Amino acid sequence: ITDNVSKLGWLAAVYAQDEWKLTNQLTMNYGLRFDQMDQFVSVNQLSPRLSFTYKPFENTTFHAGYARYFTPPVLVEAAPANIGLFNGTTGQLSGQSDPVLPERSHYFDAGVDQKFKFGCGSDGKNCSNLDLGVDAYYKIATDLIDNGLFGQALVLSAFNYARGYNEGIEFKAKYATGNFQLYGNLSVAQQRASDPVSNQYLFDNTTALADLGGLTALAYAQTHFLYTDHNQFVTASAGALYSFCGRPATAAEAFGDNGFSWCGVKLSADMVYGSGLRNGDDNISSLPGYTQVNIGIKREFLLPNDPKPMTIRFDVVNLFDTIYEIRDGTGIGVFAPQFGPRRGFFLGISKKI
Repeated sequence: ITDNVSKLGWLAAVYAQDEWKLTNQLTMNYGLRFDQMDQFVSVNQLSPRLSFTYKPFENTTFHAGYARYFTPPVLVEAAPANIGLFNGTTGQLSGQSDPVLPERSHYFDAGVDQKFKFGCGSDGKNCSNLDLGVDAYYKIATDLIDNGLFGQALVLSAFNYARGYNEGIEFKAKYATGNFQLYGNLSVAQQRASDPVSNQYLFDNTTALADLGGLTALAYAQTHFLYTDHNQFVTASAGALYSFCGRPATAAEAFGDNGFSWCGVKLSADMVYGSGLRNGDDNISSLPGYTQVNIGIKREFLLPNDPKPMTIRFDVVNLFDTIYEIRDGTGIGVFAPQFGPRRGFFLGISKKI
């Protein structure tokens, strides 16, 4: 069955933005944007935005803002499907195939960043620095765009939820003293959506499922808020870096003319943690959490009569060879299982020119 679709899509936008320093501590940014989309549907939107930055002290910054967003779908993912072509075949589909619409949303966020300096020298320099930050956001979306791999398709298929909410809070920390750096990030978030209003045929509406209370996948999605497939409640990362000498090794240090030197050597370690993406019918459950640790060593050094350094590095990805699933093949638009990388060893050489 051949279903050829071709379309030349157009996107055009114009915006104006200004920054107004109300006081020495308070700055306001505001703007207005107009978007026109002409693809499989032709729509437009006028989008205002407003934000404030308040800096009561040198190392303290507060921010808060609002923005209206207009997000067109990816053209290839929004191509309409003529499901009637499959009538009378084993691949017959049922349901509606309304066109994919642009997403419209209201976005609010607020946060604070704080810097601490300590252990400074008598000249006020060479300080240790601790940077902390927190940011909270809330998004209200109409025609929330999502996509997935439904069967053995070459491209993803997009669809809209009538309503969607995305909310979360993010924490960050970074510490630096001398040649040592340490960082950490933590995000707690969720995205919920309800009622598919385009390409509804992607949701099965023929099989009643016990874990959905006897409803079909489409009927449940139309009457309940569900977590989107890319929802992960907790995501975290952390890492450390130590640099010997804080500079590349000279040619003499690199080639041992003056004995072995650690200058130019950088040791690093980092980890990522995820509480698990969604799985199951209509994403009603989630996969187990996972942690992956990586380490690396590299050396920057100068070649004779060359002011730009060369770098040799060696990295181990997934140091403990932790086996974990990112996807298990279930959930909305998840066709096949996917795993995190097994332990890997990587050697790299680079040269600045």
